[in-house]
Amino acid sequence: MRVTTLDHYDPAPGRVVEFVPSAATLTAADGTPASPVPPSLNQRFHLETERRQDEGPRHWLACAFDLDNVVDPEALRKAFVAWVRRHETLRSGFRPGPDATAIERFVLPAESFDLEARDAGAYATTSDLREHWAKRLDEACRALSWPPYLFAVVLRPTGTTVFCGFDHCNVDAHSLAIAVRELGAFYRAMVAGTSPDLPEAGSYVDYCALEQETTGSPPDRDDPLVQGWADFFAACGGTTPSFPLDLGLAPGERCPQGTDTRRLLDAASADAFERICLDSGGSLFTGILAATGLAAHRLGARDELRLCVPMHTRNEERWANAIGWFTTVAPLTLDISGSTAAGASDEAGDRAAADGFAARLRSAREGFRVARDLGRLPVAHVLAALGEEFARGKDDVFMLSFIDYRRFPESEHYVAANAHHLSAVTMADDAQFWVSRTHEGLFLRSRYPDDPVAENAVLSFADALAAAMVTHAPEPMSTQ
Repeated sequence: MRVTTLDHYDPAPGRVVEFVPSAATLTAADGTPASPVPPSLNQRFHLETERRQDEGPRHWLACAFDLDNVVDPEALRKAFVAWVRRHETLRSGFRPGPDATAIERFVLPAESFDLEARDAGAYATTSDLREHWAKRLDEACRALSWPPYLFAVVLRPTGTTVFCGFDHCNVDAHSLAIAVRELGAFYRAMVAGTSPDLPEAGSYVDYCALEQETTGSPPDRDDPLVQGWADFFAACGGTTPSFPLDLGLAPGERCPQGTDTRRLLDAASADAFERICLDSGGSLFTGILAATGLAAHRLGARDELRLCVPMHTRNEERWANAIGWFTTVAPLTLDISGSTAAGASDEAGDRAAADGFAARLRSAREGFRVARDLGRLPVAHVLAALGEEFARGKDDVFMLSFIDYRRFPESEHYVAANAHHLSAVTMADDAQFWVSRTHEGLFLRSRYPDDPVAENAVLSFADALAAAMVTHAPEPMSTQ
């Protein structure tokens, strides 16, 4: 899947048909009693934020993919219905509870869920279609309304694009990849009059209940994990980590979001880079972290680099095919002192660069091991334990996320399906990075304040990150 933002996505125009809950479904949802399962910790934070910030840009996630030839809209409608019935979290919603501060969950029974098709008009240009999606996603993807998602299709004489947008409460990046595979399978099954061959899928609502049982109350301040987080925040000035280069913003200032998407390595070079990482006792992700440290050091960062890394929590087989928000975050400190700059020009320099990268890889592996251990404690519990020791200075957090789409079943079909992971364009006050590995290579999406200073800093960092990787990938990087 290609990871990008809606303004960088170029779907061919056509007629849009949306699939919306039937009147009977909405009536059933209104009458569904409260569930005893509370929101997850992630959902609780997200819901409280949405309640405080009801207006403004939405933080939705979307996926889009193509189906060959002209699609039967009725078969696709049935595919969406069957898919939502399969995943309990998509029939789960949130509403105000009995008192002013409470939020309660409800879960609509599978047999009560149905959709109907609605013509949303024809769009003559890609720009018009993108503008339509942006408006509809902001309207539909709201955690405190139901359903907090949008299902649609773009119909053309020569092909079809399926489009799904979700409030973050219901999905993570992993879920979008699952959606592409499963919706395609359900559609083909509906056309053929069969059932899709899909593995069992666990329920995210069950996961939320389990989280409630196992995480308990926030630990005491003297808990070693709390202390580890406290040390991390203290080193960041008592707040979250920030990108190490100047972004040109005054304290408290935010800007509209800027976005850069690029390929860091082609498939052959990415394979070579991964082999070096594995041969050195690391992984592709720790190699990316090592290259991140090298790039930051080359641009002036010294000694230590601090950032957050999202991690999935699908640690049991039953969650592998579940739709939901299965993520947490870990605090990572990279030792970048003495990092070797990328780009050696002679044999001795090549050996020095290789030795330097191996050392950085070992350091990244150890840093990630510590981060992963601290990440066992949910951030919500950390902040509750720290109290006034922590102060949120920015809305955004300097972070780097990684996902390897090759690990998903049938991922080899993503290119032919033109599968995309799309994010909203919002406001920004720090830099954030998403690295993705596909069968086509290694890709980077950067999010940053749309300010000349910030853009120069982030694009320079992206260039340095690619250079650090290319230096250690023996096969030549092909041109795009």
